[in-house]
Amino acid sequence: MTRQAVTEELIREWSGGRAFDRGKVYFAQDRVEDLSVTESAATAVVDGSSVYDVRLDLADGRMWGECSCPQGDDGKFCKHCVATALAWMAEAGPLSVPEPPDKISDEALRTFLASQEHGWLAEELMRAATAAPMVRARLEVAAGAEAKNVLATERLRRDLALSVRIDDDETEEWLDGVKAAFAKVTDLSKAGFTGEATELAEYAIDLLAGVAEEDRFLVHQALAEAGRIHLAACSDGHPDPRALADRLVDQALATGTLFVDALPGYAGALGPDGLARYRERVEQAWRDLEPDPAGDPPPTAVLLRERLAEHEGGADGLITLAAGEPSSRQVLRIARVLAGEGKDGSALEWIRGGLARFDGEVALNDFGLDVDLRTLGAECLLRAGDQRGAVEFLWPVFIDSPSVRTYGMVAEAAGAHWPRWRERALTRLSEKLARYQTDHRFNVLVEIMLSEQDSEGAWQVARAGGVSQDLRLRAARARGATHPAEAYPVLLEAAEAAIEEKKKRQYAWAAQLLAEAQLLAGQCGHGQKFDQHMAGLRAEHKAKSALRAELNQARLP
Repeated sequence: MTRQAVTEELIREWSGGRAFDRGKVYFAQDRVEDLSVTESAATAVVDGSSVYDVRLDLADGRMWGECSCPQGDDGKFCKHCVATALAWMAEAGPLSVPEPPDKISDEALRTFLASQEHGWLAEELMRAATAAPMVRARLEVAAGAEAKNVLATERLRRDLALSVRIDDDETEEWLDGVKAAFAKVTDLSKAGFTGEATELAEYAIDLLAGVAEEDRFLVHQALAEAGRIHLAACSDGHPDPRALADRLVDQALATGTLFVDALPGYAGALGPDGLARYRERVEQAWRDLEPDPAGDPPPTAVLLRERLAEHEGGADGLITLAAGEPSSRQVLRIARVLAGEGKDGSALEWIRGGLARFDGEVALNDFGLDVDLRTLGAECLLRAGDQRGAVEFLWPVFIDSPSVRTYGMVAEAAGAHWPRWRERALTRLSEKLARYQTDHRFNVLVEIMLSEQDSEGAWQVARAGGVSQDLRLRAARARGATHPAEAYPVLLEAAEAAIEEKKKRQYAWAAQLLAEAQLLAGQCGHGQKFDQHMAGLRAEHKAKSALRAELNQARLP
C-alpha cells in the first residue's frame, strides 16, 4: 500500500501558518512532555498557557490531532498538536501515513445483509438504534408511532427561532449556534423525514430573511446553508410541486436574492407540473414589470426569466431572450453557457464582441466583467491548444489588476512556457508599482513571490521598503528558514511595535514573536546577543506587569 511521508510542510498545511510557527517554538522550548508513541499514534502533555493533553493518529491519508485546548475542541490541528508532531518525528524518525483502505461497497453490504437470519438483523438494528437516535426514530415510525411525537419537531422549531435571534450584531459564535440547530434538520432529512425537514428549513429561511435586509455577511451565510438543506430535503422528498413553485417565485420576488438561482437545482423536485407552474408565475411577474425592465441591477423578474430560458433552451434560449443589444451581464452569461455546452468557438465570438463593445466602460459599470470575460476566453483558447493566445488574452487582466490570483491565471495559461513570461511579468509589475506613491505599493509583488516560495526575491523587495509590516514579517519568516541572522531582527522590531500598543493581546503577540526570534537567534549563534536584548527590554518595560506575565509564560529570558 502506498504511504505518504509526513513532512514539516504537510504539518504546516494541516495546521495553518500561525499555529505551525507557534507550535515549532513550543517544540524548541521543550514544552512537549510525557511523549508516548506507537507506529500509528502518539500522546503527550504540552505545557502552554495551561497543561494540555494531545493525541495524534496516522490514518486515512493524514495525521489527525485531538487536544484539550479550546482550539483542539473545535477539531483544529492546533499549536500543541504541531509541537507534539514535531517531537514525534524527532523521536521516531521518518513517519508515513497509509492511504485510506478500500471499503466494502453498498451493493456488497446489501447482498450480505439480505442473506442473514432475521433474528440477527433485529439485534443489529436494535444496537444501531441505541447508538443513532434517527435510526430509532425511523424504526418507531415504521412500527406505528406518529412522526411528530417521535421527532419533537415543535422543540426543533423553538431551537431554530432562538438560534437565529440577533440582539446587536451577528458573530462567528452566533453562526456556529445557527449551524448547530441546522444540523438537527439535516439529520431529519438524511433519516428520510424529508417533509418535516422541508418545513423546518422553510421556517428557518423565513426567520433569517426577516433580518437579512441589511448587508450582514454571516446572516447570508446562514441563509445559504438553510437553502442547501431545503434543496436536499425537497429533492429527496418531492413535496407538492405547484406549491413549491409558488414558494420559490414568491421568495425570490420578495427578497431579490433567495431562490433566484433555483433552476436547475430544483428542477427534479418540481417535475413537469411544478415547472409549468413556475413558468406561469415567472412570465406573469415579467408582464407586471414597469415599462423599463433593463435596469441596473436588473429586476428579479428579469433574472428569473433568464434562468428559466437557460434551463429550458440553454444558450439558444438566452440568445433568443436577449435579442437586440444584450447587456454586458447577458453577454457574459451567454458566453459561459456556450462554453459549458462545448461551443468554445461561439463563446469566443461573444467574448470578443463584448470586450470590443464595452471597452472602457465595463470596469466602471460591471465590476470584474473584463476579468471574467478574459478568464473565460483564455479557458476556451487553452482547450483549443492555443497557449500563447490564452496568455495574451489574460495579460491585460494581470497588468491592470495585479494580484496573486491574476498572476496565477497567467502562469497557469503559459504552462511550460511560464519561465519566459515570468521575468517579463515581474519586471512590468515592478515598474508599474514603482510609480505609485503609496506606503505599501510593493505589497502585491511580495505576496506573489511568497506564493511561489521565492523567499529570496520576497525578502529583497521587502527589505527595500514599500511594504506593510505584516508582509515584511511574512517575508522575514520565510527568509529565516535559510538565513536566520537576517530574519530575527525583523521579528524583534515587530515585537517592539506590538509592545508599544500597550494592550494585553498585543503583549501576547509580542511574546510569540520574541520566542520565534529566540529560536532563530540560537540557530545563527546570536543567543547571547538575544539574551542581552531581552534584559534591556525587561528593564525598559519593567512597570508593565501584563507584559512580564506574557514573557514569562513564553519562557523568555
